[in-house]
Amino acid sequence: MASKPQAYPLVIILFMGLGIFLLNSCGPGKEKIETIKEDGIEVVINHLEPYKTGEKSSFTFEKRWSIDTENREIQKLGLMDIMGFEVNSAGEIFVLGKLSGEGNLIFKFDKDRQFIKSFGHQGQGPGEVEAPFHISLDGQENIMVSDSSRQLVVIYDSDGSFVKNQMMPAGGMMTASGPQGRLLIMGTSGETFWLKLVDSDFLEIKTLDEFIMKLPRTTKLRAIPPVFAWSSSRDNIYVGKEDRGYEIHVFDADGQLIRKIRKDYKKVPVSESYKEKILKMFPPRMREMAVFPDFQPPFQSLMAADNGMLFVCTFEEGHNPGEFMFDIFDKDGVFIGRTSLNVFIWEGHLWARLKDNKFYYLKEKDSGYKELLIGEIR
Repeated sequence: MASKPQAYPLVIILFMGLGIFLLNSCGPGKEKIETIKEDGIEVVINHLEPYKTGEKSSFTFEKRWSIDTENREIQKLGLMDIMGFEVNSAGEIFVLGKLSGEGNLIFKFDKDRQFIKSFGHQGQGPGEVEAPFHISLDGQENIMVSDSSRQLVVIYDSDGSFVKNQMMPAGGMMTASGPQGRLLIMGTSGETFWLKLVDSDFLEIKTLDEFIMKLPRTTKLRAIPPVFAWSSSRDNIYVGKEDRGYEIHVFDADGQLIRKIRKDYKKVPVSESYKEKILKMFPPRMREMAVFPDFQPPFQSLMAADNGMLFVCTFEEGHNPGEFMFDIFDKDGVFIGRTSLNVFIWEGHLWARLKDNKFYYLKEKDSGYKELLIGEIR
């Protein structure tokens, strides 16, 4: 005799339906992102391990080609060292070389690494740079070279023609691209380092953040400079500084704080080999004055891509000699994965760019020469 179909109470049917809905909406392996509110600002709480978002959590770099200053053909162009670079929307690369004799400072390559031209002499005349400190693009993709000795920016168009000199605010050291055509200027007033948001005419909109570096009152001096790192995407500005720990503030194009990205991190002791590397940069008679902390800061620097992804270079050793582990966050500030890279950091600036799915970064080789690598993050 056939058994009758079992009848389930309505409440069980409802719970079964709810469970199916949650499985479908969250998906296998997805985690709920932890957030809190502080003074009305969203804080994204990230832990040591990436969130399980259903996406991959391990990223690798695949090299396509490079501009290597150890290459004789590159040296024949007059490019003996690289201080920084920029990439425009056409994929053209502008490399800021190091001053060496009578040659030009800026070297232009097309998207296929073919050399186009060089321009920009050392000097104090129109279109000349006395002390190049930083290269960036403005909202019209003109090339801006910050001249630290004169507190001005020398601006060229993408063909290398001189456009104008633009004074920075008093104390300005470098100018960089900001969101939605605006600009960022970093400078100092005494012991205070500041980051200002300005419009395309260099008129101040807002001071975004400050960092006070207290100078020692004794014969001792701090060996490791404090971390005050910043970068911008197409829409937002990201600022991190050492006295906040691993916490990055996100501002919109008007300079309003809209989010905080907070993350747990592993404390990395300051190793003897690191101390030795740093002390080599000090004059011998000053080395005994240098004082090191017990642990490194939470991170070294950061870089925001146009699409809002954020790459943060930690002090954790990477997979290969000279590499460090990078934490990668999505556009919402969620920690989604890690990768191991050797990216050159100078004056706190992380020389890497992510443009149209191509990843560009500057690396210092074991030989001391620098190489600009172009490839993809997968």
